[in-house]
Amino acid sequence: MISINDLNPHLLTAEYAVRGPIVIRAQELEKQGKKIIYCNIGNPQALQQKPLSYIRQILSLMENPELLNHPQLSTVFPQDIIEKAGKLHQLMPHGTGAYTQSAGTPFIRQAVAEFINKRDGIPASEGNIILTDGASKGVSAVLTALLKKPTDGFMIPIPQYPLYSATIELIGGSQVGYYLDEENSWQLNEEILTKSLSDAKSKGINPVAIVVI
Repeated sequence: MISINDLNPHLLTAEYAVRGPIVIRAQELEKQGKKIIYCNIGNPQALQQKPLSYIRQILSLMENPELLNHPQLSTVFPQDIIEKAGKLHQLMPHGTGAYTQSAGTPFIRQAVAEFINKRDGIPASEGNIILTDGASKGVSAVLTALLKKPTDGFMIPIPQYPLYSATIELIGGSQVGYYLDEENSWQLNEEILTKSLSDAKSKGINPVAIVVI
């Protein structure tokens, strides 16, 4: 029998607002019939924002490629959607439910690299792109890769999305918070950042990365 005393202590001390005591209390109130608006996660459709039809239409044809041969397809889907889904299906004949390369589907990674090149003017290549199933997995992978010892620190903004503080605690690293400048539209302040860095080093913490949101 496994008890709470057998668990990783970092797991017990990690706090995450997506699944923390406030959320649990909100769910209890919801069961009592109270209307709750959850602001702890990005969930716009729950607040009646209409989803992007382009993405949904593409995915529906990718999930069920037999529809591409349906005689009435053009009466349901726009022509550009049909053409795009057809091209994607040729690149992914196995569909969307099969395993891919661990770093992600090659042609999608290539598209991401091209987008970064176009948007930021930064050279990027498919081989340096890793796709993850959500931001949480990506953040966890990067922080875990950079942590070598408990005194390694990660500089995170305050206020911050609790994913970062929870992940750092979970992997056994050290948090180094730096406050954003509220009077200046929550921008990063070099003076505050430098002080946070200096304070961390005085405590024996070696910052190895900084999170900028």
